[in-house]
Amino acid sequence: MAKSKAQKNTLNDYLVAYTPAFIWALGIFLLSAQEVLPGFTVSVYDFIFKKSAHMFVYAVLYWLLSRAYQHTTPQANQAQKALVPLLMVLLYAITDELHQGSVPGRYPTARDVGYDLLGATTVLLHQLKLI
Repeated sequence: MAKSKAQKNTLNDYLVAYTPAFIWALGIFLLSAQEVLPGFTVSVYDFIFKKSAHMFVYAVLYWLLSRAYQHTTPQANQAQKALVPLLMVLLYAITDELHQGSVPGRYPTARDVGYDLLGATTVLLHQLKLI
């Protein structure tokens, strides 16, 4: 049942809304903590696979955060409903890359943040019916 604007969200409402996104982000964190990720021996295939994985996991993260934000903030305008989750994804992508910098054999790149945002933006554009 939809809540009216006058009704306040409870802690339980936030937990129910954001737990899937938190669990997904935890999965991203755990993958980032791996010294070596599986890949292909052919470098072009490895590149395509890993960058596609970046786009996919951050597309899902954006979708989960967008869903949670819309559920907990129904009074937000359309721009806020689109941009606040995107900003959350951007901040998480940056911190994830910084985290990778502390893992032996891994290093942070701004390029990966770009692929993360490309995945998130694809979902946003689909939600806006632009693609």
